[in-house]
Amino acid sequence: MTELVGRYEGETVELYGLVSELLLMKQWLLTDGAQWMVRLVHKSSEPEKVVADITIVVNAYGVNEGIKQGSHAAKTSDVLVTGVLGFDEDAKVALDVVIESFDNLSILCLSKVAALVNEPLSKIKELSQHPIVGGDL
Repeated sequence: MTELVGRYEGETVELYGLVSELLLMKQWLLTDGAQWMVRLVHKSSEPEKVVADITIVVNAYGVNEGIKQGSHAAKTSDVLVTGVLGFDEDAKVALDVVIESFDNLSILCLSKVAALVNEPLSKIKELSQHPIVGGDL
């Protein structure tokens, strides 16, 4: 019986240590860890290109919609919107493509962070203190 109690006490101490480590990890993740990941995303190049593409295409789509509404407002049947300078028939398709690109955006540095799932918190904290270069860890 004493052996059994000793074994359970050992397991209890081990479990307490694991729970404590998880609590520390949770605390770090919700404070410093979240800030680190935001800095990684901010420094990475992937969002910059997608946002630039969206801006360009949204502007083109907006121009098209303005041309269509202007033509409709003028109620001129002999002026086709396709003949108006700046009109792009494919603007809506291009907008859909860049929105899909944004929806499917994968940020490499966050994949690298996710790959650290089995690393000890000390190593993750150490990596988070390194300068971020080009969105890399």
